[in-house]
Amino acid sequence: MTKFLFVLIFTFLAISNNYGQNIRLKFKVYADTLPAYSYVLINNDVFKTEVKSGTCEFVINKILDKGHFNFAQLALSDSVFTNREDFSSFFRRHQIFPPNFLYSFIIDSNDLTIDININAHQLKVYGSDLNKQFTEFEATAKTLDLTNIPALEEQIRGDNNRMTEFLKIFKKYSANKLSEEHLTFLLEYPSLSFYNSSSVFQHKDSIYQLIQLLKKENSPYFDSERVLKKYQDMVTLYKPKENVPVPNFTIINSRGEKKYIRELYNSTEYLVIDFWGTWCGPCIAQHPELQRIVNEYKDNGKFKFLGIAVNDKFTTWKQYLEKHQYTYENYIFENRDYPNLQKELGIYSFPRYVIVNTKENRVVRSNFKIDQLRDILNTL
Repeated sequence: MTKFLFVLIFTFLAISNNYGQNIRLKFKVYADTLPAYSYVLINNDVFKTEVKSGTCEFVINKILDKGHFNFAQLALSDSVFTNREDFSSFFRRHQIFPPNFLYSFIIDSNDLTIDININAHQLKVYGSDLNKQFTEFEATAKTLDLTNIPALEEQIRGDNNRMTEFLKIFKKYSANKLSEEHLTFLLEYPSLSFYNSSSVFQHKDSIYQLIQLLKKENSPYFDSERVLKKYQDMVTLYKPKENVPVPNFTIINSRGEKKYIRELYNSTEYLVIDFWGTWCGPCIAQHPELQRIVNEYKDNGKFKFLGIAVNDKFTTWKQYLEKHQYTYENYIFENRDYPNLQKELGIYSFPRYVIVNTKENRVVRSNFKIDQLRDILNTL
């Protein structure tokens, strides 16, 4: 979930406009041992003050536009630093309380009161709906535990619970820029919030109703058209791909020669394609099993097996193939030749197996696991 927070914080910082004057931030610090200094970091600016009797106060001279928000971070330390470069050095040397820990919050008022509990790693902002909204969303997002992935049934239950809570949070608060960013983040990066990326598609009707509900508020701080565009892109990517036509995209062999995918159609009834990449550990781990399946069906003229590397470097891919002598054909795909391929074929996670009926130029099966491949081939 750290990755989720970094991506979200970066997004917020990127959209911040010019902000306020004389913003007053009052902090109360609770800890067994109090730090000497507190720091507020806003973009590249660093503001410092002493912690006295567990309290500290900042008066920050910036321009605040209440229609937007500014993401800030609080750091506590006994060390003195004056800029971002100094701070990064102290951060790496664990001179922050607790070690390597930042408290994130949104400045949406000229006067904020904040409590910090160092022992519990908790920050509470009073009188700020945006901070309440962010805290609730963050708490729900943290229920995704990628260190101990449960069985599929429990994954589905957890994803459904998270989506239900996300929708409640969106409905609880008025349409604003934070809602817009949270919602577009879920639509664009579902793998950072759910065990299964397709969870967003499973709840597409509820999400669409939510967008229409927020749109009706006609808030100048909620870009409904941007959210709808992300929603439409999500639906296009995740909707089932069985029976969709296959675009005649170009592929490149290890000698650097280009050809169209349909040039391979004449030699088989079905193309069994493994979309993968050298950067994908699970893809590489499944290659020995795919080779075993290829060996089992080598005398069956109905099937041609194909590996297509995606988002890869040609030299890295070629070196990998030289070290691993697979008997099925391998090619690399370059996005610039057909930038919409992944969206049109629903390639949103890897490895991705796709079976193409070459006589009809349509996808007959997609989005299945390799241990299902034999059974699928036996039905064709």
